[in-house]
Amino acid sequence: MTMRTLGRRVVGALCAVGVVLATVILSRVAWQSADPDTAELRLSWRIPAPARQECRPPTEAELRDVLPHMRPAEVCTDEAIPFRLTIALDGDTLLSEPIVRSGPRARTITVFRSFRIPAGSYALEVAFLPELPPGPERGVTDAPARGSVPESVSAQQDLATTLRTRVFADPGDVILISPDETGQLVVIDPG
Repeated sequence: MTMRTLGRRVVGALCAVGVVLATVILSRVAWQSADPDTAELRLSWRIPAPARQECRPPTEAELRDVLPHMRPAEVCTDEAIPFRLTIALDGDTLLSEPIVRSGPRARTITVFRSFRIPAGSYALEVAFLPELPPGPERGVTDAPARGSVPESVSAQQDLATTLRTRVFADPGDVILISPDETGQLVVIDPG
């Protein structure tokens, strides 16, 4: 090994040790809010995205260029079910907006919202509910003949959740709302 190669290795090792030490030192620095007199209300979760699926027999035009052994018995379309997220503090609505999948192939709905709120005590209401289209069957056109609830509607009802609670926010606090193991929204205590 030449002196030049040895010198490069020593410099590389010293740089690696320096980066690790800097990371350790900076990880111990406490984060300070831009506005120390406020708290932060944060909502964060990811759930499986339910969809309404409608199936029909294929048309002759759809089967024309398909080999006989590859012809589908049904052609199905997948429509994402939108949810509505509503957040209210002391009866005042902070947010009310639809939440949908991030893309046509995405299989999850991701929620991440953050709000600066003054320190104090608040009545917090969070509702995450499916937006079903109107109709005699609440917009479901593929209901099974036996009269049971379709799987997509059942999944929507399972994922729908609300939270009504009182929260206390000190300056600099972060109040995190997220589902627990059962899927119900709860206030996560950072301590």
